[in-house]
Amino acid sequence: MAEFTGNPPHRRRLIPEELGLLTSEDLFYHSFGCAAIGMALVSLDGRFLMVNPMLCNLYGFTEEELVGRHYNDFSYPDDREIGLQLQKQAIQGHQRSFRVEKRYVHRNGTLIWVILGGSLVRNEEGKPLYYVTQVQDITERKLNEAIIDELHNKNQLILNAVSEGIFGIDEHLGTIFWNEAAGRLTGYTYEEMLGKNPYFILTGACGADASMSLTNSSPLYRSMMEGVYDCNSNEVFYKKNGESFPVEYMTSPIYDNGRIIGVVITFKDITERRKTEEMLRKSEKLSVVGQIAAGVAHEIRNPLTSLKGFIQFMQSAAVNKQEYYGIMMSELSRIELIITEMLMLAKPQMVRYQSKSIEMIVKSVVTLLETQAHLSNVQINLVAESNLPLVLCEENQLKQAFINLIKNAMEAMPDGGQIDILLRAEGAKHVRVVLQDRGNGIPEDVLARLGEPFYTTKEKGTGLGIMITYKIVEDHNGHLLIESKVGEGTFVTVTLPIHL
Repeated sequence: MAEFTGNPPHRRRLIPEELGLLTSEDLFYHSFGCAAIGMALVSLDGRFLMVNPMLCNLYGFTEEELVGRHYNDFSYPDDREIGLQLQKQAIQGHQRSFRVEKRYVHRNGTLIWVILGGSLVRNEEGKPLYYVTQVQDITERKLNEAIIDELHNKNQLILNAVSEGIFGIDEHLGTIFWNEAAGRLTGYTYEEMLGKNPYFILTGACGADASMSLTNSSPLYRSMMEGVYDCNSNEVFYKKNGESFPVEYMTSPIYDNGRIIGVVITFKDITERRKTEEMLRKSEKLSVVGQIAAGVAHEIRNPLTSLKGFIQFMQSAAVNKQEYYGIMMSELSRIELIITEMLMLAKPQMVRYQSKSIEMIVKSVVTLLETQAHLSNVQINLVAESNLPLVLCEENQLKQAFINLIKNAMEAMPDGGQIDILLRAEGAKHVRVVLQDRGNGIPEDVLARLGEPFYTTKEKGTGLGIMITYKIVEDHNGHLLIESKVGEGTFVTVTLPIHL
């Protein structure tokens, strides 16, 4: 192509017969004028030599107003340095082609985002002549990107303002977002979790088997595979420094056009809540110990009276009979059993889950309350299936729960009566304890509020007993159900998972 002479291109649409008569230069000028994007021939020092109608349209200026002017005259002030760098490289002959995003100012003052691309044209001797540039309007795309960025920033601000830890996992189980609270609670940064599965890391599962897959019992699995919203209030997470802390978390599936593409997990540290619950539990425990102390004292006094009589009888130089020793040892054993149960109940202990017999736990509670039951004219009838499986439990806590339930049953029968307790297996994975009294029953409005703190129908009650009982059963991954009919009595069902 010859050096540009400045003649305007032919802009008339050509018919097919005319195309064969045109030179390559004619075809270039014709394509230049009819191009669907802005085009310009620009000198090495950055002046417009020729512009097409689309470029005029884009900038809002006429051809006469553009030709001869420097393209930086129309650039957004903050982007003029980009144009100066391009011009410098062009003059030095280093820039054969370029493609940049920059901004121009329309005649009406609005901002235009464009992709500016250009190629250097040389003559036959290789001397640089000018640039052929293409200008594509991307303003709408940039506005959309700005809106998306703004929404992303707002969403991030909201996520970071929340006190709960929040993180997202994609369908490949890699982290896609991680808010500041998650980092503050765990000590891990987003960069450290990026691409990894934080659920496995925080629960310590990845240390056991790096290739382990999710099990169908995992809330994360159910959300990812089944689309359910799930919650776990009895989980432990591990910080980066190895410390553990109790958490409550919820999993929610992420949908895109009806397809699950990930899961959001929201969690919070419940250490303080656990401490408060433990304080309430201890308070209620001491209250229970105080209430049954009178009955226990009466129960201890009876064997002590027998022992005292036997000793006095032996001191009077009576004939020594061997059977007296057997009776005395039996009475001493009973005293020891009662005192041991009292101390076990009142003594602060570390929460340590062990495999225990539910039958032995309930029997020890019945032994502890038996005297109080006799004084109240209440008979406790305990029936247990043979070979009941063990449960994984904190024995002292379960005793406290069953003491609360049996005491409530006794108090429901002020004139005396019978309490039936049935222990049986429930399928292959659970043990069930069913407790029935024959009291006056509980009205529906009262039944609906059982478990609320400080809600009680007793004159000197606190309402904490049944609330703590609910919590103890829940902490053992069990279920507590109370059913009652006025005038017929109350059924209490405690279902606990067995230790497989």
